[in-house]
Amino acid sequence: MLITEKIKNTIESIIHEIELRYQHNQGLILTEDDVKCLIFSRLRNLFLKRRPKFHYSKLQAWRQQNFQPIMDLEDLPAWRCQTQDNGIYAFPIHAEVPWYDENGRLAIRPDITILQPQHLSIIHGLTGPKLPSKQFEFSGQGIILEIKFCRYKAGISRKFFDGIQRDFDKIERLFARLRGQGANNSLFCYYVVFNKTDNRCQEFDDFLNENREGSNYKLEYCTGLVRFN
Repeated sequence: MLITEKIKNTIESIIHEIELRYQHNQGLILTEDDVKCLIFSRLRNLFLKRRPKFHYSKLQAWRQQNFQPIMDLEDLPAWRCQTQDNGIYAFPIHAEVPWYDENGRLAIRPDITILQPQHLSIIHGLTGPKLPSKQFEFSGQGIILEIKFCRYKAGISRKFFDGIQRDFDKIERLFARLRGQGANNSLFCYYVVFNKTDNRCQEFDDFLNENREGSNYKLEYCTGLVRFN
């Protein structure tokens, strides 16, 4: 199981730890990609539960064996997970992974996707021998993050909120497609909104109050509390 309360609580803690760091270091985030990179790096550490043990004697042997791997199987870190392809391993966290929309096009690209590598193939399709155009295919459960960052002095205006609404509607289309396939519980989404200031239009506040949490998503609002004199 990937979608567990423990993992969800940890992801939420990571998001709000970054918010707290941002409030104490208000130049930490300048762009939306900064937010994505900060969250990605902290999520990466979540899955680095065990690190390979390199001892000096093994390092010497490794050099003498033409740089062959020296880790024992029990030393394999958690991020090196076996895929559907024999001898091929993968990492659970990826950026800009394309998902199919209701028209069968790879048009939905969440900022971050956490997937189950044991249900991933980069060699062949899962439902047939041919790979899709994205050159990999996966099934199983997934957690996605859709990230927005408002850098403007005025804060989240009605115009900026329209972009948040479009992202929300985009992922709702993905959920609708999965429900049509009987995969209702296969995906969970975090909508993450970082705001440089804490200025917000009424439309966004109403949206936040009405859509803060659903059965398969949660909206996390974070602010840097930047104030202009």
